[in-house]
Amino acid sequence: MWCPACKAEYVEGVDTCAECQISLVAAFPPDLEESEDTSDRWRLAGEFIDEIQAQLAEGMLNDNGIPCRLENVTCHSYPVPISKEMARVRLWVGEAQLEEARSVLADAERSYFCSACAAVVSREDAVCPGCGEPLEDDETE
Repeated sequence: MWCPACKAEYVEGVDTCAECQISLVAAFPPDLEESEDTSDRWRLAGEFIDEIQAQLAEGMLNDNGIPCRLENVTCHSYPVPISKEMARVRLWVGEAQLEEARSVLADAERSYFCSACAAVVSREDAVCPGCGEPLEDDETE
């Protein structure tokens, strides 16, 4: 089953797209397969081993007006602990927004939050530009 709007694939028995709330079709429409328009194709923007980090990245992209979705491909086998090799969450964005999304995520890698005022600060800052509080180096703790 396929959603004709977002082109998401569903298992047999599901009849409505969870995202678009429209009826699914049994076969992928041929006109969608042959489309040269790539504006709605999803591309991998990032992959995470921590679900919370993936959700934070999703929030950052949404805050920047970049539509995205998460795909959790983690092997959950409770009560067995999850190893890093088994934990993966993929972050997908539209092809047209891929470079912008990667730029936003790269900027986030170079920043962190002040523990005193929660302002976004650069890893190179010794003092928070928002409140003047000295910043601790996480790597020495």
